[in-house]
Parts: sequence; C-alpha cells; structure tokens
Amino acid sequence: MAEAVVIFVLERVADVLAEIQLAKDVRLEILRLRDELKMQCFLKDADAKQEDDLQVRNWVSDVRNIAYDAEDLIDTYILKVESYKYKKWNFVKRYASTLKARYKIGKDLVFLRTRISDVSISHEAYGIRSTGEGTSHANEGLLKLRRSTPHGQDKDIVGLEEDIASLVARLVSEDQWRAISIVGMGGIGKTTCAKEVYNHADIQTFFDCHAWVYISQLFRTRDILVSIIKQVSTRTNDTAELGEDKLEEMLYKLLEGRCYLIVLDDIWSTSAFDSLAKAFPKNHSGSKLFLTTRKNNVALQADAQSLPHELRFRSKEDSWKLLCRKAFTESIERMCPPQLEEIGQEIVAKCAGLPLAIVVLGGLLSRKRRLSEWQRVLNSIRALLARCPNAVSAILALSYYDLPYYLKFCFLYLGLFPEDYLFSARKLFRLWIAEGLIPYYDGRMEDLAEEYLNELIDRNMVQAARLSANDRVKHCRLHDLVRDLCISKAKSVEFLYIHLKYGIFSPFPCSDSRARHHAIYSGFSSSPYVSTPNLRSLLFFKVEQIECGISLSDVCRRFKLLRVLELEDMKLRRIPSAIGEMIHLKYLGLRHCSIESLPEEIGWLSNLQTLDILENAKICRVPDVLWKMKSLRHLYMYVCPFAGKWRIDTLQHLQTLAGINIDSLRGINSANLISLRKLRLAGSFATNRAEIFYSLANLLNLHSLSLKSMDSLFPSLSALSSLRHVIKLHLSGGISKLPNPHEFPPNLNQLILHQSRLENNPLEILEKLPYLFVLRLKHSSYRGKKLKFSANGFPQLEYLELEFLDSLEELEVEESAMPKLRSLQITYCQKLRMLPEEIKSLTTLQELVFEGMPRRFIDRLQGEDRHKVQHVPSIIKS
Repeated sequence: MAEAVVIFVLERVADVLAEIQLAKDVRLEILRLRDELKMQCFLKDADAKQEDDLQVRNWVSDVRNIAYDAEDLIDTYILKVESYKYKKWNFVKRYASTLKARYKIGKDLVFLRTRISDVSISHEAYGIRSTGEGTSHANEGLLKLRRSTPHGQDKDIVGLEEDIASLVARLVSEDQWRAISIVGMGGIGKTTCAKEVYNHADIQTFFDCHAWVYISQLFRTRDILVSIIKQVSTRTNDTAELGEDKLEEMLYKLLEGRCYLIVLDDIWSTSAFDSLAKAFPKNHSGSKLFLTTRKNNVALQADAQSLPHELRFRSKEDSWKLLCRKAFTESIERMCPPQLEEIGQEIVAKCAGLPLAIVVLGGLLSRKRRLSEWQRVLNSIRALLARCPNAVSAILALSYYDLPYYLKFCFLYLGLFPEDYLFSARKLFRLWIAEGLIPYYDGRMEDLAEEYLNELIDRNMVQAARLSANDRVKHCRLHDLVRDLCISKAKSVEFLYIHLKYGIFSPFPCSDSRARHHAIYSGFSSSPYVSTPNLRSLLFFKVEQIECGISLSDVCRRFKLLRVLELEDMKLRRIPSAIGEMIHLKYLGLRHCSIESLPEEIGWLSNLQTLDILENAKICRVPDVLWKMKSLRHLYMYVCPFAGKWRIDTLQHLQTLAGINIDSLRGINSANLISLRKLRLAGSFATNRAEIFYSLANLLNLHSLSLKSMDSLFPSLSALSSLRHVIKLHLSGGISKLPNPHEFPPNLNQLILHQSRLENNPLEILEKLPYLFVLRLKHSSYRGKKLKFSANGFPQLEYLELEFLDSLEELEVEESAMPKLRSLQITYCQKLRMLPEEIKSLTTLQELVFEGMPRRFIDRLQGEDRHKVQHVPSIIKS
C-alpha cells in the first residue's frame, strides 16, 4: 500500500511541476524531493512483508506519512501563494508575503528530504530488498486489453438448481399466506438464489404484484414502507407527509385482496421484522413474504409454521465447476488446463464450499495462467489461513493483496459509500479523477477509470448492479463482506473515516486519525468538524430521511485543501463567497441542495473539473464566470431562462454540458468546445434554428444530444442530418412531423422521444434507420391507437421501450420484424389489450418487462396468452 501512496504523491508532484508556475528555487527543491521519493523498488518488497513483520509495517507507515507530508507541504504552499492574488494588497506586501512563503517551504522541503534519506537507509536493517525497477505506469498494458463487458446478473449459477426449484414450488403451491425464508451464512448465495427465484417465470405469472427491498442492519421502517408502496402502486406522491402508522395502513390496504410477493432481503433481527409485519395482510389468496437472513430465529419469527430453507455449502464438484467458470472466462468451455487441475483442486478445497470465496478467488486466478502463479496463490492462502482460520476473510484479503497498486486506492475509496449503496459508475469515475487516482494519459481519463472499474468487476471485488443497453456498467454495489474488508484495509492505512450515529460504527479514534477522506451519513449526531485540516474529501450521504445540519462556511474555513466536496441533498440555500478560496477543489456536488444563486467567487475555482447544480429549481442567478473555470470537464446545470447568459467557449476540456439554456449557445464559437461529448439543451428552437444547428454541427466530438423544446412544437428537424457524430438523440417536446430517415443523424443508434404528441405511426419512418439499436417511446410521444412493426423493419433493434402511451390499444408485428430484439419493456400503457400473436416469432427475445399494466392485460398473459411468451427466459411484472 505504501507503493500506491508514494506513486500517487509522485504523480501529484508531476502535476504540480507541469501546471503551476513555481519560483525557480522552490521548483528545484520539489524536484529533489521527487527524486528522493523514488523508492518503489523497495516498497514492493516491503508491502509484501508488512503483514508478517511489525517492524516492516512501521517502516511502511513512516514512508506513507512522509509522502503525505510532502503532498501537504506542496498543496499548502500553492494555496498560500494563489490566495495572495485575490487579496487587496499593494505590490510590496504581496511580494514580501510570497518571499516568506518561499523561504518556509524551502526550509521544510530540506527537512523532509532528510527524513526521507533516514527512512530510505533503514530499509536494509529490516531485510527489505530491491525488486528492480519500480512498478510500471498504471495504464501500461491495461489499455491494451479489450474492454471487458461485465454482466449485470450472474449467469454462472452453479449448485442452486434444486434450491431454486424447491423454493419456486413452495411459493406457488399454497393458497395460504406464508413467510418463506432462505437462511445461511454471509457469502453462501442467499441473495443470488432469491433473485433467481424472484425472476422465475412461474413466480412472475403467479403473483399479482411484486416488491423487493433490502433491509440491512441500518434501516428506517418508513423508508422500507415507502419503497414497497412505490413498487406496488402508482400513488407515490401521497407518501411524503405520512408517518409510519399511516404508511403501514396505506400499504396494508394496497395489498389487501391481492396475491402479492414481497422480498425482504438481508433482514438481521426479529425487531426489524416486527416493525414491518403489520403492513402485510395475511389473506388467503396465496400471498407470500420471502426473506433472506443469516439467523434462524428471524425466519421463525416471520412464520413459525414455515420451515426455513437452509442453503448448504457447495459440493466438491460444484465448487470446482464454479471456480472454472470464474477463472477461465475467455474460454467457451470454461475448462481448466490439465497442468493446473491438481493445484486448482487444492486451492478450491480451501474455500470450503463457500460461493463468495470461490467467486472472488476465481476472479483473482482469471489473470494467472502459469503453474508457478497458481502455486504462489496456494501458498498465500495457506499463510493467511494460519493467521486467520476464517476462509472467506483470508481469501478476500488475498484478493485485495493481489490488486495492482493503481487499483488499491480505487477499491478502498468505495468504502466511503453506505452499506448496499447503489453508486453511479459515471459519478465514481469523476470522483476518482478528482482525487488523482486516475493518471493522466493521451486518451480520456474517464475511459481509463472505466477500465479500472471493469477490472475490479472482473476480479469479483465489485458487483455490477445495472447495465446500459450496450452492456456498459451504469450502477454498482459492494457485497457487505467485501465492504467490511474494504473498510478494514482502509482503517489499517488511515485512508478513510466514516461518521455515523454514535456507537454504531467507529473505524478508529477520530482525534488520532490522519484519514484524508471522510464520509458523513445523515443522522450523525456529533460534530463532523474534527481536527483534520489536511482533509482531501468530504462526502455527505442522505441515508435516512433526516436533515443533516451543516455549515458550509465552516467547511470552507476549516478544510482549504479539499479536492472533493459532495453535498447532494443537503439543504444549503446559500453558497458562501469563501468557496472561492478552496482553490484545490476539483469536484463540487450541489445537486438538490435548494440553492438560489452562486457567488461570483466560484469563478476562482480554476482547478474544478465537475460542477453539479442539477435539481435546484429555485436557482435564479449564475454569474458569468464559468469561462474562468478552464479545467471543467463536466457541468450539470439547472437554470431558469432568466438566470443569465454565460460565456463557455473557453472550456476546451468540457465533456458534459447538461441543463443549459439554448441562448447560451448563441453568439459563441462552439468549435472551441473541442472535447464536448454530451450536451443537453433546453429553450426555444423557433428562432435562429439554422444558427443553432450550425453550432451543433461544429461540435466534432458530440456523441449524445438531448433537445428540449419550450415551444409548443419543434420547428423542422431536417438539419439533424448535419450531426454526423451523434449516436444518441433525445427529443423532448411536440413534433408535428418526424424527419425523413435520411434527415436523422446518419450514425444514430439510440433514440428517445418524449412528449412528442405524434399523431401518425412513427414506426413507418423509424424502422428504416439502419443502425438503430435502442428505441424508447416515452410519455405521450405517440397519440395513436396502433403501432405496426413492418416486415424487415428495425434490422438492428435490440431494446424497445413503450412508456405511458395513453391511447395505445394494439400492437401489430409482421413476420421478420425486429429480428434482433432482446428486450421489450411496456410501462403504464393502460389501454393496451394484449400482446400480438406474432410475439412468439421473436426468438431472440430474452426479457419482457411489464410495469403498471391493467389487470386484464396481466390476466391474459397468465392465461390464454401464455403460449405467446413461454419462450422468453425472463418475464418481470410489477
């Protein structure tokens, strides 16, 4: 881990030398410091030995502390010198203060180099040897790999077939209310098994309504009740002001008389179940509660008459099969080469049949093909088991140690997120980049961050929870045991600190912590303003529906070295002018903070990469200072048309520009926005239409475009054909006539229509788009009664979504239409009577999703229309 810290600081020093104009004497001292810190050849060996040797561990800690002190010294100097530029001082005072700061950092750097020299010499006394050249740069080799495509759901289900069949039979066979539980230790596959059962075609057909909620150790009854209500009813706006008793009564009435299935995943205590039990009517319509828990007493509390289904450890044969599927992912047969089989069998035996251990170990072995590498893994497992008899803990720890240095910090960073938190991959990339965890290279750092996340997923350290239509990861989460490991390792290197309610969680004494990354969960009852002035990250999470009091002025005053400040859902209203003094800030998250304006001083944040002020409906003023923030990469706005006009054509690094008014695009040289890839515009397109589309055509890297018309109708959209690089298009607003096929962007593969209010069948035009891969017809996009999919139409379409088409009554599918369709989702189309007979000819269809559909539609699907969809592996109704 010390290797990761030192390399991280070296890259930070390199950034400073490249970006900041330093005085000659200061630059010279920093160069000398950089040379002294280049000791990776010793750190690799030290990192390997520190688990077994206290002296080596202390040596590594000294190196880590020196590296952090070096970073603090440089950042503090830059903060001082840069702050002088904004003070109303005369030249003499500014020059004298700068000289004083230069003298101090020079003196401190000399002392720091002495400390480095002393520590470096002492490595021989601890038997730390050189391993040759330092670790190669993070992105070498990695970018040569083909980008992996992790799977959102586990297709390697091994050894659960009988469990799934038994549970499905129990859930659908009885007319009585029952609470059926899966019981087993952590990591044995309870949630995996429950998901397979929940998505089983017989389950989806048998029950009228379904809901899945995750309970965990930290939960609020109110949040769980609201979540279930949202899944079984459309009356989601009625819950905001209701207390627990009223919500309980509301849910009871919604479920009464219906055949429901409610999954309570990972429920830990009988008191947790008791707090929810009264909301579930015990009717005679075959309704079921379906629990996963580690404790038998919880299962019996839920239903003493129902025998808990206990998951067993995998057999020797199933364990071996599962390991091979995870370790040999590039092979179609997923077979182990003969020379590795004997040692592989010995390795898998150490997992004792626990699926999580097998899966994680398979991810580790998937990147090793030589017998000597597998032997080293086996030796490491033996050594870890000698210290820690718990097999899963030992194997998870081994998987962490096997991570390359550039992934260790990225993995530890995930420990900041709350338990079972569904985190956005895009947001994670921006946080990693802001923290300096992603090195700069010739391509996009976001692409490299995606490679890092995919590698963590390939190693089964992170779970991909949601995928996009093109199989890219959208959201992720950590298994709770992996999160425990993450926090434990972060604690050992003082990487992070989590503020929770008193007495629930405390990774280490806060007063002694040098942790640079802090997370504060709402409901925290003590002051978060601890004595950590060198804090680099401060993230707030609203994990409960409780306001978390915060003084942003205090944050700006106390933590001037912050790089990341995430305040989403904190009710701030006002941003203090002191925000401009946080010159190291690279990520500022102000989404849904009820802010009304931004101060002029925000323009001082010249290093800011991400500014997110979405979902602030009251914001009425944004000063014209965005042009100064030349490091901006992602800008998310929520601004009314009267909030002003901004110059933005100086932002050559800008990749995402969302929520901006069309007027801000007029009168600027859009060709200067050379990095812009994603753009969301709103406003009136009726005037200066030619100028608008000319500006859009100049954006040569634009891939994703969203246009929202504030007029009753879009003007002619024929100029879309000039957008040759756009592959994703979202049109929101009235359209009197769709463009002809040749008038759409020529390379378009994703199209979303919303509030288009089209009277004529749009498919007659859209089915001729040659590369269309995804089509989403959203709320009120079509007013007609019938949609006809013609023969040979939509040759490349794989995803089709129909949502809130209030007049739609009939679908017609001709033979050979949509030959590649994989997923069909129909949501709240209340007048749609049934699926067409021809749906059974769509042999490529893998998934059908129905949400908020009328009772008669669902009844037909479960009865006379069942033969139409019996070939589809996954049918989900909610």
